[in-house]
Amino acid sequence: MKWLISIFLLVFSVQAHTIKPYDFIEASGDVIDIVVINDMIIVSTDKGTIESYKMSTKDQIMKVKFPMIKDFMGDDIYPKVFSTDYLKISKRYLAVVQGVSGSRELFVIKDGKKTKLISEKKKLFISKAKFVDENRIMIALLSNEYILFDIKEKKIIYRIHISYSHFSDFMLSLDKSILVGSSESGEITVLNVENGKVIKTLKGANVDNVYKVDIKKSKVLAAGQDRRGVVYDLDTGTYSRFDGDFLIYAGALSPSANKAAFAFTEDNDIVIFDLFSDKELYNLKGQKSTLNTIVFVDENTLVSGSDDRFIMMWKLK
Repeated sequence: MKWLISIFLLVFSVQAHTIKPYDFIEASGDVIDIVVINDMIIVSTDKGTIESYKMSTKDQIMKVKFPMIKDFMGDDIYPKVFSTDYLKISKRYLAVVQGVSGSRELFVIKDGKKTKLISEKKKLFISKAKFVDENRIMIALLSNEYILFDIKEKKIIYRIHISYSHFSDFMLSLDKSILVGSSESGEITVLNVENGKVIKTLKGANVDNVYKVDIKKSKVLAAGQDRRGVVYDLDTGTYSRFDGDFLIYAGALSPSANKAAFAFTEDNDIVIFDLFSDKELYNLKGQKSTLNTIVFVDENTLVSGSDDRFIMMWKLK
């Protein structure tokens, strides 16, 4: 299998441009998940909130707070909101919220009103959930199971178990027809959303946990614990590999799939690569904490989140 290895140490190529964030938004708590829809940034935090902001002005549009829960010691704590999403057509938000005893709850929020779809009593350890359409949600469990859920009927359409490897992340294609999911095995599962059938498995590039995945056009990105940033060709299974100097906790593809961004260094730098030449284009410096999310807004604008309150905003040109 043909693949390219680009090894970068602490000193990066002098040809790459160093970029600082042009602005930031401060959320109510440490950022866990970020979704960008046009000019709106939706954020979930460890303080039990979902917040949305107008990116161009940084004005807060909405904030929903979940009540405190009891931890294992009986103390009151804010629940973490592990995952969020937004459906523009119906202006609904989605939230995976920490419950008691380690279980999770799933909510849909509209006009500030929370509707519980899955209770903690179901003992489902939900890691991530995203809208498929107006009436369906894709849910991933820590046990590496995927559930397609009917919102109106509040019932499971299908539930499939991929492997015994611990789940890490999933992403839906732009048209929501394909899911790419990762686990601690290093393999990437490509799933047909409509019927839950596994289309193929991408493997060979990562040998450990893949923290984050992305899919744009025919490219699939994998950000690995093995310090490898990988971009697969979905059709052929071939890949390019970019070796970092630290665990790669986050990554993203640009809308055209011409660029890849990886959290690439111990100093929390984000490095942007040209996927035609596999060369480094930009080094984004200024993130203060460990990166957990990178999102391309367009070809030359990104936002990123880390284990603090600050959502950084970047311009490549």
